[in-house]
Order: sequence, then structure tokens, then C-alpha cells
Amino acid sequence: ALPEVVMTYELSSLYPCSSGGVRWAEEAFGKTCGLFTGYLGWVSGITNNATAPVLFFSYLSSHFFPDISDTDTPWIQFGISAGIAIVLAYINYRGLEVVGKASVLIFFVSIAPFVLMTIIGIPKVDPQKWLQTPTGEEEVFDDDTMAQPGWVPDTLLGGIALRPFINNLYWSVNGFDQAGHFSNAVPKRTLRNGLCLSLLLVSTTKMIPILISTGATDIEQADWKAGSFALAATEIGGRWLGTLVVVASGISLLAQFLSGMSADSLQLQGMADRGQLPLIFRTRSPHDTPTNALILGLLGVMIMLPLPFGFIVELSNFAYCISVIIEFLAFAQLRIRRGDGTMLRKTVYALLLIAPMLYNIVVLMVASYATYIYGACASALGALLILTTVPSLNLTNKGGWEEYE
Repeated sequence: ALPEVVMTYELSSLYPCSSGGVRWAEEAFGKTCGLFTGYLGWVSGITNNATAPVLFFSYLSSHFFPDISDTDTPWIQFGISAGIAIVLAYINYRGLEVVGKASVLIFFVSIAPFVLMTIIGIPKVDPQKWLQTPTGEEEVFDDDTMAQPGWVPDTLLGGIALRPFINNLYWSVNGFDQAGHFSNAVPKRTLRNGLCLSLLLVSTTKMIPILISTGATDIEQADWKAGSFALAATEIGGRWLGTLVVVASGISLLAQFLSGMSADSLQLQGMADRGQLPLIFRTRSPHDTPTNALILGLLGVMIMLPLPFGFIVELSNFAYCISVIIEFLAFAQLRIRRGDGTMLRKTVYALLLIAPMLYNIVVLMVASYATYIYGACASALGALLILTTVPSLNLTNKGGWEEYE
């Protein structure tokens, strides 16, 4: 997370643009690389956005309506998740100011139950529980990705299923580069403060509830799954606290969707502003939001909604890994190789890149065959779109929706 924050602030300050990493890659390696990076980042973004409605439905249904969470009712799940996505997309359509105010309100509402759980749970914490490892020769892990074979065997390390652990950990702490899409809309100081505060909040609001939940309850590790925070809160403070945590966890996903959808649509708008995409993506609503970019992002989310949550996370991680690796390489090119900083500063930057680059490689290695196929198809489609529609590669302008500036 920290290397992403540093990279995002440095490159956004030098190259403020709504397209974010697209411009970074373009400045470092040329237009074609920038376009491909932007495409993969957008694919990862819309895939990741699909996790919010899916998890929102999972939280609410598991606690309030357990009957409709059954696999025999996929159309009900899809309908509710799609309805949630449409409503949230409309909020994005109403403008960044509305999104910002809604996100701030959602943050305070969603964090309050976890603060209460922490206060009530601290006296009950037994630190020895943090050191416990899964027991038993066979681990039954309720994760969708485990059903998908890969070239790296399903491995348990100390009783921990590595593939879902690596993917969920990665999914939980990445995405800070999305702030680059707002670099042209906010002052440099606001961007810096926002990134620093986000890093602090993401770290503390994830770690502290986990430490309290695992240290203050008797929930077996095999029983942990989506919605287990509610069980922990119920055991710590009672049914009322568990209900509050369910509601808070659900609505916090709304803010995730709002910010993700905004960033992805602004990316397409920024690329269109730079003449890298058709002018249709520059179309703005009366609320100054990129209408067609929002619609395209919503359609992408709809396609992903029927997939299981764990599989969506792995697909999102795979596309994101490739795009963020290019962004890190662009950072190395622009700020280490070409940068005007001191040798000490460049050395610190180089050391910061080692861990995230290695972890990205690990995430790519542990992916399933289905994810590799998805990545290959998505990459091939991106390359085809770039080669056949982008005028910067000296191809014919056909007019219509493919009109460029």
C-alpha cells in the first residue's frame, strides 16, 4: 500500500490528468503502452466494482433473509445486486460532489459499530488467540476460487489456504493509484492529504477489528467466512451490535462502489480528452459527469455480477497486477532513471518497489487456469481494440462513434 501511495502522489503531482496511470505509462513508454495500461486498469476496476453489490447482498441476506441466499435463487441474487448497482451508478451520475458527500456520510455511519465493537471488546481480548494456527489434517475452506484448478497446486501453509489468502490480502490493500484519476480535479495538497489519510484509515480500520474479533471471541477459524464480523460482534456485544455491524459492512461497500465507478468513468473521460478514445466518452451530463463512460462501466459490472465473489476478486487482481506492474515500471523510469532527485531519494524509491513487484508476481503465479484464460482474452481484446480503433497508430478515422479530436 505504501509504495502505491508514494508512486501515486509523485506521478500525479508531475502529470496531473484524469487518465491517471494511462498518462504515467505513456510518458514513460509511449502511447501504445499507456493505452494498454489504461484498458487493463479499467477492466480491473469494473471487475472490482462488481464485488460491492455481491458482498452487499451477501451481508444483508445472510443476516436478515437467509432463505434468499440459497444457490437455488440466482435470479433473485442477480436482480437485487443489479438494482443496487443501478442505484449507485445513478448517484455517480449526479456528480462528484454528491458522491463525495455520500461517501463521507457512509464512512462515519459504517465505522461507528466497529468503534463500539473495539471499545467493548478490548477488555475481552486474549492475545494468545492471535498466535493460534488452524488445526487438523484437512481444511475445509469455503472459497469459490478453490474450486478452480491452477498450475500451482492448492497449497495449505500452516493450515492456511494460500491462494484465497494471497488474493484477499492483495485485494484488501491495493487501489491507491485510483486517486490519480482525481489529480486534475483537486489541489495537490488535497491529493496528498487524502492519500495519507486513506492509507492510515485503510490500515487501522482493517487491522483493529480483525485483532479484536479474533482475540475476544471463541469463533473457530474454520467458521470464518463472509459475514463473520457480525458473529464476532454478536458474541462481543450482543445481537444489537451484530446487526449494526451487518448494516455498516453492507453500506460501506456502497462507498467503495461509488469511488470505484467515479474513478473508472473519469479515466475513460481523461483518455477521451487526450484523444486516445472516441469523443463519445467525453459526453458530460448536466451534473458534469461522464455519462457514456458511466453507462459502459455499469454494463461491465452487470456482466460480472453472476460470478462468485472469490472468483471476481481473483479476476480483478489478475488484471490489476499487470496494469500496476506497468505503473511501477513507469515510476522507476520517470522518477528513478530520469528523475532529478538525489541518489538517496532514488535508492529509497528503488527499495520501495521490491516488495510490491514480488507480491504482484506471486499473485499472477497462484491464479487459476480460468483466470489465465480470462486475462489472455481480456489482453487480446484490448490489443485488438487498440490496433483497430486508435488514430494515434495512424489508422483510418471512420467517423461516427469512432470520431476523435
